[in-house]
This record gives sequence, C-alpha cells and structure tokens, in this order.
Amino acid sequence: MRSSTSSGTEAASAGAAAAVADEGRGADYLPFWIDGEILGRVRRDLGPSLLEAGAVEEADVGLRLRDQGFSNPRRSRLLQGLAVQLRSAGLIADWRNELCSVLNSAGAEVARCERGAFRTLGIQNRAVHVNGYLADGRIWVARRSQLKRADPGMLDNVAAGGVSAGESLRSCAMRELWEEAGVPRELASRVEFPGMSIRSVRETRFGLHDELVIVADVALPAGFVPLGRDGEVEQFLCMARDEVEGALERREFTVEAALSMREFLDRMQAPG
Repeated sequence: MRSSTSSGTEAASAGAAAAVADEGRGADYLPFWIDGEILGRVRRDLGPSLLEAGAVEEADVGLRLRDQGFSNPRRSRLLQGLAVQLRSAGLIADWRNELCSVLNSAGAEVARCERGAFRTLGIQNRAVHVNGYLADGRIWVARRSQLKRADPGMLDNVAAGGVSAGESLRSCAMRELWEEAGVPRELASRVEFPGMSIRSVRETRFGLHDELVIVADVALPAGFVPLGRDGEVEQFLCMARDEVEGALERREFTVEAALSMREFLDRMQAPG
C-alpha cells in the first residue's frame, strides 16, 4: 500500500508533526513506548496523570507502558485499564466503547484499546474513507450531522469510519457504507482499494490525532441515492467535479475527507 504523509496539508497538522519531531528541544509531546517501540506521543503536561495511573513508568526518553514480557491479551488489559483511568480523570474527550488495534512498526497488532484513548495517548489509528462516484464523473458527498461532536455540518466522503480490532479493511468499508449511506451489500462489495494511505497528524483537545487514512472507491449506479441509517449524516449531495474542487478550496471538507477526496480526484484525472 502506497503511503503519503499530510504534512503541510493543514497548518495544525504541520505544527503537531513539528512538535513531535522536536523531542530534543523541549517538545510539547513525550514518546510513549509500547512493546519496546515508540507507538504513541503524550502531551507533556499529561505525563504526571499517566504516571499516577500506575500502568506507565518513565523511560530513558519519554514514558513507557509497564508491559515488558506481556502477551498481547495481557498488554491489552493493561492498556484498556489505563484508558478507563484516563476517562475517569476527564482526559478522554470521546469514549466510543469500541476496541481498535495498536499496531507496531511492522503492522502487527500488539494490543487492543478503546478507540477514544488513541488521541490522548497519541497512538496511530486507521480509518477507511470511501469515495462514491458515478460513471458520469459526479461524486456523492455527505454532509455531517449538526449533532456530531467532531466537525458538525462539514462535508465528508460518502462513508468513512475507524477500523475496529480484528476487522478487515473491506469489512470496515462495507459496514460503514451500509450504516452511513445505506449502500446494500451487493453494491458495497464492489468497493476497491487503490493502495493509497495518507497519514494525517493534528492536535486536538487532549493530544494528537494520528490517523492513517485508507482511501477506497466505490462505483454507484445512477439510480441509487444514499440514505443515512445511523444519524451521522444530515444529507447527501451529488456534486460535479468542479463543485467538489470548489468545496475543497473553501475547506468545507473535514481534514481526512479532504485528503481522501483530493487523492481520488488527482488519480481520476491522471492519464492512463
């Protein structure tokens, strides 16, 4: 899978990435070691709260989960316990009751943890962003519900969502297409993955939002009209390419949806 980093796409992303890289000069974030690797970044001022929780200790550089010699299930229980404590301390903004995989640098799962804790701990999460298009070049775009806590009312891909622990990328895409846009299985099964992932890093209230945006496409027939089933979408818009380009220029899309859409448009325009 080809990969690209979204540094420079958003000023906030660039600033967060710079802070992470600046460990030797009083950076805002501390490396967070899990299973012998730096797999997270924790805001420096939250360090004492993590140490008080008991599951974390100081490392030579940064903080370390006390997981030496642990199996993945045992490490998951330790990390999930830490997440519960952080939630009790009011340090997790959005608890989802959803487990996601913590992956090491080789892409192997080393633990599972509540999705809402990933930002506080600066752990990279994965999300599939599906671009739904018609044969004539028009694109289905979702407008997020005004009741959404994150980015209410902004434009989004026809479907998008985090990859749950143990879930394949295709299963995630098909689930989100059904839940968010009412795309039936026989259409959703046509989803394609062009092999492009884009890393997006930006600061949030309690820490770093570090997301690997996995781009996916699905061709939808002219007679199909998306219909939200889970209340996360206010309306769907069938937009011409120039309308989408204008919305991107005006920054009407969420950060990650814009990255997926920009890659899709560029790829569709490329010769061959």
